[in-house]
Amino acid sequence: MPSVLAYHRPGNLDEASTLLAGDNRRALGGGTVVVPDSRVQRDVGVELVDLQALGLDGIESDGDRVVMGAMVRLGELTTHELAPALLRDLARRELPSALRNQATIGGTVALAESSSVLLAGLLVHDAQVMLHGSTGRQLDDVLASGLDGGIITAVSIDSTGHGAIAATGRTPADEPIVAAVARTGADGVRLVLTGVAPTPIQVDPADPTAGLSPIGDFRGSVDYRLHLAAVLSARVVEEVAS
Repeated sequence: MPSVLAYHRPGNLDEASTLLAGDNRRALGGGTVVVPDSRVQRDVGVELVDLQALGLDGIESDGDRVVMGAMVRLGELTTHELAPALLRDLARRELPSALRNQATIGGTVALAESSSVLLAGLLVHDAQVMLHGSTGRQLDDVLASGLDGGIITAVSIDSTGHGAIAATGRTPADEPIVAAVARTGADGVRLVLTGVAPTPIQVDPADPTAGLSPIGDFRGSVDYRLHLAAVLSARVVEEVAS
């Protein structure tokens, strides 16, 4: 059986929402994950719902906050003047250059990978996820409980303050085993860790490893990940506090 049974390109969000409510429908943003997955032969085929025509690709300033459409590519984020310096840096670190020009902000949130330094940056910038037909939700809530089928339309962040990252990988170009991302703002220091929980997680800067139960693998044992979390957290908190 063909893996992709149909392709849809809705012209508005209501149409997209109706299409995605059907069985075996997949939202298509940048396509870095959905396209390869859709090519896999399976017993039940899928239908793709392309979000490119919905006008979700803008970046705008709203006072102290910056609103990024769900279809904004990570490649654009690396250079956009409205993006905080920390997010520009983290977008460059997120993926190889070819994939950065395809991958989207909305897709990054929906994928919710444990190792995503860009997600960590969004969290320290107090990200709110805007969903079609719903009020905004805090990103940490979305990561903890999922999207419940909603279409991400934008991500809003607090653009004030300054931040930094400290990370350790097997090589400088490798995905970090553990990364610590911090930002200081009006509400003090926010600290987020990757690689120690199923998704990036906000922790207490004064006791960053409290309650953590990372899963060890070939890149690092549980103890090693906790050690990295403590060392990298201290380093990055000191940097943003200075």
